[in-house]
Amino acid sequence: MAEDLIIYTPMYVTFFWAVVLLITKREDNRAKFFLGIFMTVAFLLYFSHAVFFQQLESVYTFFDTIYVFAFLSVYPLYYWYIKLLSVETEYKLRNFRLFIPALVLTLISFVLYQLMSDTERADYYMGHFIKSKSDVEFTILMQLQKNNYLVSKLIFAIQIFFFLYYGSRLVKNYHKKIENFYSNLESRSILWVNILLYSMVLTSLMSLVLNIIGRSFFMGSKTFLIFPSLIFSILLFLIGFLGYLQNNTVIDLEFDEEKNNNNLNSKNYNTAKLNEKLLKLFKDVAIYKNPDLKITQVSELLHTNRTYISKHINTQFGCTFSDFVNRYRVEEAKRLLTSESSKGYSLNYISEKAGFGSMGSFMRVFRGFEKITPGQYREKHYR
Repeated sequence: MAEDLIIYTPMYVTFFWAVVLLITKREDNRAKFFLGIFMTVAFLLYFSHAVFFQQLESVYTFFDTIYVFAFLSVYPLYYWYIKLLSVETEYKLRNFRLFIPALVLTLISFVLYQLMSDTERADYYMGHFIKSKSDVEFTILMQLQKNNYLVSKLIFAIQIFFFLYYGSRLVKNYHKKIENFYSNLESRSILWVNILLYSMVLTSLMSLVLNIIGRSFFMGSKTFLIFPSLIFSILLFLIGFLGYLQNNTVIDLEFDEEKNNNNLNSKNYNTAKLNEKLLKLFKDVAIYKNPDLKITQVSELLHTNRTYISKHINTQFGCTFSDFVNRYRVEEAKRLLTSESSKGYSLNYISEKAGFGSMGSFMRVFRGFEKITPGQYREKHYR
């Protein structure tokens, strides 16, 4: 009983998040709703697994058709979700092309099962899936169904590499966009995007291995399923949980970009002049102390194009806009941490004074630059 509970945990997790994400109102966040669709199809996939491992012969041939569709749709849906999160502001009909293999092979599977007799379906189930009958003679329809199943496994393996490659590219491009637009990345959930990529890598590798092994391998001892079931459950729960908390998408980025896109008084500076004005803005005006500083605000103050400034920072300073701003914040924090007048101030106070949006952001960025925490830096100075 306990073993079955663990094995079927991915089914419970996906059902929970499908319900939560689909019934919760999500204004201007298509990605969140679409994640609910992904969880629904993933639930159908794991439900089909449950029917298979319970050896419900009378209904499995029906669920096998559903399994083929879900099996070949989860990664296209996952990829489409990443697109809505990072590059697409609305549903694009062209994305339905991703589901052509799933639809074609599902239709073939359905038609073949309908053409089979009851005896053929029973023999196919016992001979192909359960493999408890070695003397089963495969009819033409049974062999075609078996070939269709093998083709679906091959396509699934191809999908993993295809969507892993293009999904990771989307994530990296999204990283670059927000890092060159916002100074404070925490509210834009950069950690979530990273976890999304890492989970995609891990689930892809596990899916590929399990796809090669095949489900019938686990019929003799379901104990071998406990580990992959736990891993999938944890990753799916993380995707659902972080997706539920995800409120910023490419829609918000494009909205912020458009707000200051029409600068009619844009000026062109040579590199030296722009460098002088930019450094003056940060050193003398200390604009970095604005916790939600955006590159459009800098471009407004300098009366020039944000793309021009972004390119200048990338080439002249070898970093993103976010890193450029946070370097000034870290230097200000270091000054405050070692100042006698600020000796009694809390780290939270210093975080705010240096321009960080939150204590968590302060700790993460400071450690990233200095390799130690602010508290350790202060202790090291006064030791």
